[in-house]
Amino acid sequence: MAVQFSFVLGMDNIVINNYWRKYETYLELGWDHASIRYYLSKKEYMMQIASFNTRTVSFSASSRRNRFYEIYNRPKMLEQDVAWDDTSVESLKKISKKYQVFIISARSKELEDKTLEVIKKIGFPMEDLTIFFKSPNESLSVYRRNTLNSIKEKFTSGVGVCLNPNDSLLYERIDYTPIAFSSIQNYESFNGKISIVCQNWTDVLHSLSIN
Repeated sequence: MAVQFSFVLGMDNIVINNYWRKYETYLELGWDHASIRYYLSKKEYMMQIASFNTRTVSFSASSRRNRFYEIYNRPKMLEQDVAWDDTSVESLKKISKKYQVFIISARSKELEDKTLEVIKKIGFPMEDLTIFFKSPNESLSVYRRNTLNSIKEKFTSGVGVCLNPNDSLLYERIDYTPIAFSSIQNYESFNGKISIVCQNWTDVLHSLSIN
């Protein structure tokens, strides 16, 4: 029996954990191990690019974003990506039996081939996933809105995973049920905005009534 509902989510910080890619990028830029570990342990810094100064390196100029991504997006660096946690692969396999899974990645199309190679190697059920990648010059907000509209045309009902409280507006606009995943925001940030807040993939399965 064909699935009747869609399950929509992003890629980074829920399907994929890029901790080690960030770690290796900062190492190559000249930061020390202890400082990197401390910075990456803080949830409030997960979506930021650090600035720092050492005796030999200054990484605080306005060009640091370009310098960071030049290293971070190398094919070899993408190989540092891992599954978000030990249960994410099996969880998506279970969800795909009841939902059509759509991943709206914020990554650009030039990273598509290597990204797909990496997540296939990790063990995600590629045959059950539809994954979108952004055109290089396309606005992220426009890309997400247009992609959701195309999904809505195929599935009138679905669930959308939010990493930020305001993401709920995207899903409510197309009458999808938003649930939150607190990987980059604290649990409390979603209070009063999204009623279902998941802290891990086990919580996601419970929210979907999947064992």
